[in-house]
Amino acid sequence: MKFVFETLHDYYRKRVPDRHLRDVIACADRISLKTNEVLTLSDETIYFVSEGTMSIAMSDDPRIIGATIENMPIGLLEYYCPLVEFTYMALSPVTILTISMAEFERIFFHTSPENMKELTTILVFMLVFILDVHVERRTDSGYHTIKAMLYRYLYRRSINSAENEGIANFIIRRTNLSRSYVFRVLAELKEGEYITVKKGKLISIDRKLPVDY
Repeated sequence: MKFVFETLHDYYRKRVPDRHLRDVIACADRISLKTNEVLTLSDETIYFVSEGTMSIAMSDDPRIIGATIENMPIGLLEYYCPLVEFTYMALSPVTILTISMAEFERIFFHTSPENMKELTTILVFMLVFILDVHVERRTDSGYHTIKAMLYRYLYRRSINSAENEGIANFIIRRTNLSRSYVFRVLAELKEGEYITVKKGKLISIDRKLPVDY
């Protein structure tokens, strides 16, 4: 199978398990974050993004690994594996539901087998999306990485228009590619009328991108 972020995410969104949400909402508090604001995790607390999107990065590496997916329990990785630290930053204004770890365990472990099944599904897709990022960014050519990121950027903008990140910054913050290389490739694709970029944002891919650069 070839990993394609749009296909994977569309499949997940159409089948996203959400029966448990009524139990979460019933006992949750709400907090809001502005764009580019970092979420400060508290011990024994689990967070669910109900509106907007958060980016994920290792605490000692500014590069973005990916974005949160619907119903992803933020804080669960850190709770069970305290050796790791992630940074979660709002890519758009976000609303977050917060519940205690005790409530999380009650809802997912003790309330019903269906909630446990839903949690398992969410965790499986979290792993699949991370593998997708790995496949996308391990290519031998920086250009092929940029090609994949162009499509990912358009898809992310289509499902969350509140994200205002420019295309160059989007690529640079998620890869090892140099700023000069990314700008050069984007400029040549724009000059060749392969893409339309306005005010730094990718508007469209207008024709099939070159196989190689």
